[in-house]
Amino acid sequence: MLSRQAVRGAHHAATAKQLPAPVERVTKLGSGLTVASFEMHGPLSQLVLAFRAGTRYEQSHQNGLVHAIRCFAGRDTNSYPGSSVVWSAADSGANIRSFATRDVFGVAFTVTRDQTARALSILGHAGAQPAFKPWELEDVLPLVRSDIAHRTSYDIVFDDIHRAAFRNSALANPLYAPTERVGKVSTNDLAAFAKKHLVTGSAILYGTNIDHDTLIAYGENHSPIAHGAGGSSSTSDYKVGIFEAARFR
Repeated sequence: MLSRQAVRGAHHAATAKQLPAPVERVTKLGSGLTVASFEMHGPLSQLVLAFRAGTRYEQSHQNGLVHAIRCFAGRDTNSYPGSSVVWSAADSGANIRSFATRDVFGVAFTVTRDQTARALSILGHAGAQPAFKPWELEDVLPLVRSDIAHRTSYDIVFDDIHRAAFRNSALANPLYAPTERVGKVSTNDLAAFAKKHLVTGSAILYGTNIDHDTLIAYGENHSPIAHGAGGSSSTSDYKVGIFEAARFR
C-alpha cells in the first residue's frame, strides 16, 4: 500500500513533467522602464513595482521621508480615491503590501493569475501616483509611530550598524523615521521626492507567473508612471572602526 507521501511525490513529479520549463525575460522599454518576468506557470502571480527610491536617496534633512511614502500606499492617488484603490484590489483578490529598503521603495501584489491585468492597473496607480493630500498626512502619522513602536531588536540593531558603518553618508539613513522627525516631513517634500524618483528611469515592473508580453503592453500603453531619468544617490564609504583599523595595522 502506497503511503500518502509517496502518492504526493508521484503526483508532484507527474505535474512537473507536464509543465514547460520556467522562463525568465527582461526588457528595457523606450521610456526607461525595465520589465522583467519569471514564468513558472503557477496559479498565483506576484507583481512588484519598485523604484530606486530607498532611504539612501533622502537628503540629510529628510530622514523619515521614505517611511512616510511607504505608509501612503493604498491611499488617494492622483487619479483615484484610496477607497476605490482598496476596493478594487480586494475585489480582484489581491493582497497588497508596500516595502522600503535603503535602495528601493516598492509596492507588491499577490493575486490569482486570471486577475493580473486588473491588478497591474491598480499597482501602477498605487505605487507611482500617490497624491500626498495634506489631510491624509494626519492619518499616516499614527502608522509611522506604530511602525517605530513595533520595531524588533533586529530592526534597531541593523539600523545602528548601518549608522556606525556609513556615518555621515547616505547609507547611514535609517529605514524608520527617527522619533524626532515624525511629522516634520510635509506633503510638498513627499511630492517633490516622488516627482524626482518615482519615474520610469528608476523603475522596474516585475512579475512571476504572468505573460511577459502582458507586462510590456501595460508598460508601453497603460502605465501611469511618469517619464524621467530618476535621481542619483551620493557615494557612501564604509568607515573602518577603531578595532578593525587596529587589526590591519
